[in-house]
Amino acid sequence: MKTKYFWILVIIVGAILMILGSAIGSQFYTVLLEQLILAGFIGPEFIPLVTSIMVVLGYIALYGGYSVLVAVFLILIKWSRVGRIIITIATGFGVLGLIIYGVSWAVGYFGITLDPTWQTILDTVHGIFTFDSGIALAGTAVVVVGKFLFKRAERADKQEAKEVKKSSSSNQDSKFCPNCGANLPAHANFCNKCGKTFD
Repeated sequence: MKTKYFWILVIIVGAILMILGSAIGSQFYTVLLEQLILAGFIGPEFIPLVTSIMVVLGYIALYGGYSVLVAVFLILIKWSRVGRIIITIATGFGVLGLIIYGVSWAVGYFGITLDPTWQTILDTVHGIFTFDSGIALAGTAVVVVGKFLFKRAERADKQEAKEVKKSSSSNQDSKFCPNCGANLPAHANFCNKCGKTFD
C-alpha cells in the first residue's frame, strides 16, 4: 500500500516538472484532426463529434502538468482508471515528442540519409514539437514511469487483498485449541496436538 503512494508522489513531482517546463501539446491534436479530415478517415457526419473529442484531448494536453495533478486527485478518490487515462492523454504528446526527438537526433548524429519524402515528414512532425525545455521532457518521463509503476503496485495491492480475503474465509472453517493454539478443523472435538477435549 505504501509503495502505491510513493509512486503517486513520483507522478506529482513529474507533474510539477511539466508545469515548470511549460509542457504543452494542444497543437498536436489540432494537426492530427486536420490530417484525419484531409485524408478522408472521418466522414462529414462524424466531424463534429471527432472535433469535440479532439478539443477535450487538446485541453488536457495543453494543461499537461495541471491535468496530471487533476488525474492524481481522481486516483486518490478511487477513480483510478479515469485518472490513468487522463495521465496517458496529458503525457502522450510528450512521449511522442521524446520519440521524434530521439529519431531526429539519431538521423543527425549517425548521418543517416533519408528519402526526401521521409525527411520532409520527419521535419514537419519535428516542427510540431518544442524541445527547448529539458525540464518538460524530464517531467513527462517521470510521470510516465511513475504511472507505470503505480499501476503495478496497484495490481500487487489487489492481489494481496484477494489473498487476505481468501485466507480469512478459510480461517472461518477452522478453530484454535485454547490450550496450545493449534489450528484445527471447525468440527474437531479434541486437539490432536495436546489432547485437550472440547465441551
